[in-house]
Amino acid sequence: MNLIDRYVAEVGKHLPLLRGREDIEKELKSTLEDMLEDRVEKTGRPRDEALEAELLKEYGSPQKIAATYNPKPYLIGPKLFPFFLFVTKIVIAVVVTVMLVLAGIRAVTDTPLMGMDFVNIVGDGLADAVSAAIAAFGNVVLVFAILERVLPDKEIDDFDDEKDWDPASLAKEPHPDSVSRSDLIAEIVFTFIALAILNLYPHWMGMFFFSGEESFFVPLFSETFFQFVPWINITLIATILLNIYLLREALWTNLTRVINLLIEVASLALTVIIFRTPGILGFTADSFVNAPFTPEHLEIFKTIATYAVPGSLAIVIIIQSIEVIKAIYGLIRFNLRSK
Repeated sequence: MNLIDRYVAEVGKHLPLLRGREDIEKELKSTLEDMLEDRVEKTGRPRDEALEAELLKEYGSPQKIAATYNPKPYLIGPKLFPFFLFVTKIVIAVVVTVMLVLAGIRAVTDTPLMGMDFVNIVGDGLADAVSAAIAAFGNVVLVFAILERVLPDKEIDDFDDEKDWDPASLAKEPHPDSVSRSDLIAEIVFTFIALAILNLYPHWMGMFFFSGEESFFVPLFSETFFQFVPWINITLIATILLNIYLLREALWTNLTRVINLLIEVASLALTVIIFRTPGILGFTADSFVNAPFTPEHLEIFKTIATYAVPGSLAIVIIIQSIEVIKAIYGLIRFNLRSK
């Protein structure tokens, strides 16, 4: 390997691109080879390591040259940033609201609703809300930073509403198989957050209850549930990858609709299996047997555990069934239009 090959390889190491690196390396090598041949012809000197070193010294350090090929010296570019800001506001608002509602539930379970115990509960709730907001913000930033580097430039340009805007476009009917970028990115963000909670913050999946100086935590799921986490991860990651691909292609195809249907069916089947697995729930009436509550509060929580959680899981199954039906309908409609 001569100096030019090593130089090109070193430049490649400093390219922060996920695509186009090979083309840049070929282009750079071709440019350097041409410059070297021109120098050999003009100076009459032999092509040797000394001449290559002289040329490369004048051309610049690999780090400097790599920086000139970096079209994205920012984490999130100006074209994606407005949509990033929009999604961030929604995600943080949802996360903070949920955490504050949970804190409110914890506070009302304490008796009386005053004194230092109440203040501590409220303080812990606010701290949890801030912590959750920071974690959610980090996840959103990570997702958009990845999208900034994997989406084609054309797709990123489409986020610029001012670019080549034509009033006549208002009269155009959207393509029947076009994807909704906003829906896809929102789904990617929330799916990514679900992955983070499931794998990094499983202790969030439950509720803390307070009574006087005592606290009582009830997990939403039992240890049995976590044997399904690898399979849940597969469906969530598959959803993210499919959505990223759809963002790149901008249109549904027969293949992507089939893949979407398979993911939806797998998710529904997995939910049904989890729902039918004995002892999957940790949030049950029996979990409150040793809770430090008054008999009245104890009955309320037992009723919630008996009906609310299984009811919520049933609603999830209904929603997933609707998504399966929508995926089947979309696949059938696509094939009918293709005939």
